[in-house]
Amino acid sequence: MGPDVRCKYEFCSYISYMDSLVDSAEDVKELRLSGVVQNMLSSDEDLANFFNELGHDLPTKMYSGFSRTDSLAFNKKYIFIKQQIEKHYTTKWRTWFAEAYNTYFSTPWAIIAFFAASLLELVNVKLRKFFCQKSNDYTVFVQR
Repeated sequence: MGPDVRCKYEFCSYISYMDSLVDSAEDVKELRLSGVVQNMLSSDEDLANFFNELGHDLPTKMYSGFSRTDSLAFNKKYIFIKQQIEKHYTTKWRTWFAEAYNTYFSTPWAIIAFFAASLLELVNVKLRKFFCQKSNDYTVFVQR
């Protein structure tokens, strides 16, 4: 590509982003199982090698600081996006929430049972306050 070509690098952006995500066959397996990529090659290792080899010769990586293009900005954007994704998924409370949701609330019936149990516990606390009164440092049940 010459310097007179006006290109937004959409395909190069995609390949460069995938290259930054995929380093090994384990990464491809994780992306494939989550439905992000569909592997039509013989193995996950082949797809990882494809993205890694194709990513080396991209215009966004070929021109660093010597040529006046947007390639350096693309690399900074990818680094920023990757850092945001890692920050999002390494937050402890999000991880705990996701684990609890996937473990205990995997079906609609589990969610309904949780809310029903919570409602019963709330009613239990309200009834206990209604029927009990504090008097002389001990609890006296009201007889009706």
